[in-house]
Amino acid sequence: MDAQALQTIVGVIDKRMTRQVKQYLDICARCAICKDACHQYVGTDDLTYLPARRAELIRQVYKKYFDSAGRLVPALYEARDPDDALLDELYTSCYACTGCRRCMYYCPFSIDTQQIVAIGKAMLIAVGRGQEMLGQLADAALFKGENVEMFRDVLVSGFKDIEAEVREITGDPEATIPVDKQGADILYVALAGAHSIRPAAVIFHEAGVDWTISLFEAANYGYFFGDPEKARLIAKRFMDEAKRLGVKEVVVPECGHAYRVAEIFYEAWAKEALPFKVSHILEVVDRLIKQGRITVEKGRIEGRVTYHDPCQIARNGGIYEQPRDVVRALTDDFVDLIPNRAEQWCCGGGGGIVAIDELRDVRLKSGSKKVEQLKASGASVLACPCENCRLQIEDLNEMHGLGLQVRQVIDLVVEAMPLPRSASAS
Repeated sequence: MDAQALQTIVGVIDKRMTRQVKQYLDICARCAICKDACHQYVGTDDLTYLPARRAELIRQVYKKYFDSAGRLVPALYEARDPDDALLDELYTSCYACTGCRRCMYYCPFSIDTQQIVAIGKAMLIAVGRGQEMLGQLADAALFKGENVEMFRDVLVSGFKDIEAEVREITGDPEATIPVDKQGADILYVALAGAHSIRPAAVIFHEAGVDWTISLFEAANYGYFFGDPEKARLIAKRFMDEAKRLGVKEVVVPECGHAYRVAEIFYEAWAKEALPFKVSHILEVVDRLIKQGRITVEKGRIEGRVTYHDPCQIARNGGIYEQPRDVVRALTDDFVDLIPNRAEQWCCGGGGGIVAIDELRDVRLKSGSKKVEQLKASGASVLACPCENCRLQIEDLNEMHGLGLQVRQVIDLVVEAMPLPRSASAS
């Protein structure tokens, strides 16, 4: 490694090594309790994916350049230069990590591996070794934000096509998907594709919600890539749109990381308090059902239904009960996965790993605990409110012959509504 790259990496560690992260590195007892909590280690039996090993890679470089004993006697104090071998392992371990933080939940010292992984990604990005696909997707989102007028006509045309489907489903020829509606109560920030727009539009229409749709998508590959500034700018596109339109609430779709970025991280990144509420779509749907603004009927969903807690919504976002209340309103045949809520096993598909072809093998192996849970539930329908989780579990479903229907929760809600023609987003 040349001197400039080495200086860059050392500079990143110096800048990002907060007191809290230093404490994490100091107090880790290497007890390996995290090995039994990590879906990747359990699924692969590979030390590369052990949470404590991820921390050790950062610790070794930190000791070499910021610890006097490590500088003087590196071999004795396990200090190490960030050579190519270390960076290669760091790349694999950091970009494979789904950020589920289950290891933190079980760690006796509550060591947050995600904060340590963030430093690893920052080191890799600084020397041009960040994950290429995630970086390209982040840059594409930024380009769209800077040139939204170039895409407006295509987007609005797509909304009109979906609007026609909403009219057919609801039986109302006046049903609309509003765009740029000033003063609406809700700005709905969907994912790319009709599947996250159509059922939400049906629900909003039937509930009489005053809403408008964002010209931007909720997915944030800057967050997956590991660049907080790019992540902030990607989220800023619809945050600024919400301010311009004067809405009361920004609602994100069934996407785990989109909720966490918008609700938990954005204000800290932007150093400002938002003038509106940020909600997950299922918080809103739960509210609408309980207020009697939409009608759902039990018996329309066939088979036993179970529910998967996406890590970013549940363990990292605190949304446990509202989705379950929604699902229970749709069926009397509901069973929870064991364990669940904060102890839920990660499916293995988060953190952007579903977009990284080279990590496909570890991704599928790391889903072994989720497969066990799904088999034990005896369910035939899985309500799964996260895009990346659904992509991963659909792969596991096919690979292991589970015979599950993997469904968006809002699709199930529309199916349970007494409408002229219920339809899913398939």
